[in-house]
Amino acid sequence: MQQLQQIKQWYYSLPQKEQWMVSGTAIFVLLTLFYLVIWEPLKLGLEEEQQKLQSQQEILLWMQQAASEVRALRSAGTRNSIRDKNKATTLVIEQTVRNAGLKNAVDKIESSANNGARVSLREASFNQMLVWLNTLATHYGITVASANIERAEKPGRVNARLTFERP
Repeated sequence: MQQLQQIKQWYYSLPQKEQWMVSGTAIFVLLTLFYLVIWEPLKLGLEEEQQKLQSQQEILLWMQQAASEVRALRSAGTRNSIRDKNKATTLVIEQTVRNAGLKNAVDKIESSANNGARVSLREASFNQMLVWLNTLATHYGITVASANIERAEKPGRVNARLTFERP
C-alpha cells in the first residue's frame, strides 16, 4: 500500500504535461500487454482450431466418398464373382485391371499352369495395385502366389511382377 501511495505522490508532483505523457504511456503499455498476452494467443488458438475443424471436415467428406465407393465396388464385385466364376483367370485379371485404373501400367498378362496367370506392371500406382489385389482375392478368389515389387522412380509408383493362382 505504501508503494502505491508513493507512486501517486510522485505522479501528482509532475507537471501537467508529464502527467499526460505518463498516463498515455501507461495506457499504451497496458493495451500492448493485453494484445500480446490475451488477444493474440486467443486469436491464434481460434484460427488453429478452425483449421483443424476444416481438415477434419475434409477427411470426413473423403471417408464418406470412399465408403460409398467401397460399397459400390463390393456390390459390383459380388455380382462379378458369381457371374465370372468360370471365366479364365487372365480374362478376370484383364477386366479388373481396367476397373482398377491400372490398364496403362500393364506391361503384359500371360496364362500359367493350373488356371493361373503372370502379370507385369510398370509405373503402377502402389495404392491402386493394393486395392486391385484385394479385389481379386476377395471377390474372385484369385490370390498372389509370388510377387516381386520394386519402387519406381516416381513417388507412389512401383514396378511389379506377380504370379496369381485360382483354386
